[in-house]
Amino acid sequence: MTSGYSAHSTILIWNYRKLMELTNISGPSQTAETIDMTSHDSADGYREFIAGLRDGGEISIEGNFVPSDSGGQIAFHTDLQAGTRRTCWIVMPMSVGGSLLFTAMASGFEGSYPMDSKISISGGLKVSGKPTLYVTASTGLTNLVGIEENGGGALSITPAIAGTTYAYACSVNTASSYIKLTPTAAAHTIYVQGTAVVTGNQSGEIALGAAGTTTDVFIMAYSASASPKLYKLTVTRP
Repeated sequence: MTSGYSAHSTILIWNYRKLMELTNISGPSQTAETIDMTSHDSADGYREFIAGLRDGGEISIEGNFVPSDSGGQIAFHTDLQAGTRRTCWIVMPMSVGGSLLFTAMASGFEGSYPMDSKISISGGLKVSGKPTLYVTASTGLTNLVGIEENGGGALSITPAIAGTTYAYACSVNTASSYIKLTPTAAAHTIYVQGTAVVTGNQSGEIALGAAGTTTDVFIMAYSASASPKLYKLTVTRP
């Protein structure tokens, strides 16, 4: 029986936000140069080598164009134009518990608009420095509570919060245009919609879509030298 895993649900995180609806993530293609040290003293007429400089490589991405993904795809395009380096993760499915952490610059962004198919994007990232592979998962969230704008009432989040449950949902009053969340994850670094939140502290206002829409709130929790746990809270504003 194979010990492999499906790659479905792998995520690319750019500056602590998920790039939405990617269909392929490839790389990085890490390489190591070699330096030829062969001399007249090399034994048995064989060339000798030592390790030279290493290159973190490049990553290519493909996906569906999502213009509403302001913190992901649109931010990626903006950072390409500005030449901004960002912290990135490739996070494998939660069942794997592995990830690759690195710093990168956006190196390409291209749209495709075929007459008989979808609008798609492709792009590239250039790794700067050393990528780090983690194969041990963080423990993740231990609690998540929140309030909504209209009257500050507590959110009814379902199902019960658990470190290995990754999708949650709640509803708010039609008049509520934002929520605030208080995540707890002991000895973890936590990001809510790309903004750092200290464990047990309340986040700032998280904007919701218009009445009649849902908003997905992305939460990342990770401990030192471990792969992140990624959570989604879907908020319905009727």
